Amino acid sequence: MSSQEYTEESDVLTEVEVQILQGLERLGGSYQQRNLWKYIGIDSKTGLPILARLEKRGLIVRERVGGNKRGVYTIRLTEKAYKLLSKLREEAVETFRVDESSLPEELRLLLSIPCTYCPYSDKCGVSFISPQNCELFARWSYRLRV
Repeated sequence: MSSQEYTEESDVLTEVEVQILQGLERLGGSYQQRNLWKYIGIDSKTGLPILARLEKRGLIVRERVGGNKRGVYTIRLTEKAYKLLSKLREEAVETFRVDESSLPEELRLLLSIPCTYCPYSDKCGVSFISPQNCELFARWSYRLRV
């Protein structure tokens, strides 16, 4: 599986689709559609067809809120999306396994940093991907303190 595409059953998710799902997860699982584009770093012209595909796959639900003519939509992750995101995190960890027993302690510590196997390391610090809001990095740093 490449860092560009992720599969779940017969679904193939592109990197930007995964970014949208992860962005929504970081935003609490729900966010206004009109504000989502800026957070993700794409425009609505690009994002709308992606949301349509994600909705068709059952990964998001678009809910109309308010009563004005244009309509305001809230995008909400489904349970299927949460399961998929959890699976992607587990796969990222499992993808990078090394027999560390013969390595010096300092090198083992460096290799344990999740950034070394993160599929988004090339985008870290851009858009919503950063060490400050990375769940894998937070878990790793917490283990160091314990």
